Amino acid sequence: MTRTIRLAARQALLEQRSFWRSAEYALFTFAFPLMILLLIGAANVGSHLPGTHIKNTTVFVPGILAFSVIVAAYVNLGSKVAVLRHDGVLKRIRTTPLPSGAYLGGLLASTVVTAILITAATGLIGGLAFGAVPRAGESLALAGGLVLGTVCFASLGLAISSVITSAESAGPVAYASFLPIAIISGVFDPTFSGLPDWLSRLVAAFPVKALAEVLQNAYAVHPFPAWDLVNLALWTAGGAAVAVWRFRWHS
Repeated sequence: MTRTIRLAARQALLEQRSFWRSAEYALFTFAFPLMILLLIGAANVGSHLPGTHIKNTTVFVPGILAFSVIVAAYVNLGSKVAVLRHDGVLKRIRTTPLPSGAYLGGLLASTVVTAILITAATGLIGGLAFGAVPRAGESLALAGGLVLGTVCFASLGLAISSVITSAESAGPVAYASFLPIAIISGVFDPTFSGLPDWLSRLVAAFPVKALAEVLQNAYAVHPFPAWDLVNLALWTAGGAAVAVWRFRWHS
């Protein structure tokens, strides 16, 4: 076990080096959420949620935090595993002395590190640029939400990678499977409303809105997000089950 953990840590370091050496990949991973944060956040400065004294940016910033977690833990991991499988890298890994568990552990650990870095950058810029900071005493709740969200979407990333059939479709499939839900969930627009009741209930069943509301609760007073936490836990279990059932080392 100690050897496997040591090998997983070394693999995580190698994955991080590979990530940062690919300048375009690393830049897009960080630049996309931060660009949305700055552009849409600037358009919402000074405005408030209808009928409240809560600034739009106070709810918008944690929404982009949720988006950053999804990009790092779901889109990047899911598309990368699909590409590695299509290119035969995963198949070749199985023929090396490196244990499969250590390789996957390193890949997941690297994903967690990336998620931590991108959420830290998003939260820092959100605080400096728009004054949006967590409520006093809610830092642990925010950290817990980020951990649960990262685990949830990493499991879903492994699950979605099992249904991606080509390297060319990896990125588009990963983004298309969550971005429309993020838009109608109000992640990019805190004032978004007007959905039919059936569509609103459907959107609430997905983990995108659940994660956004868990993080928003740390910034602005909301009803305790008990259902959202249950939602994320259920999707984590479902994603993990599908990943274990469908994961393949070769295409």
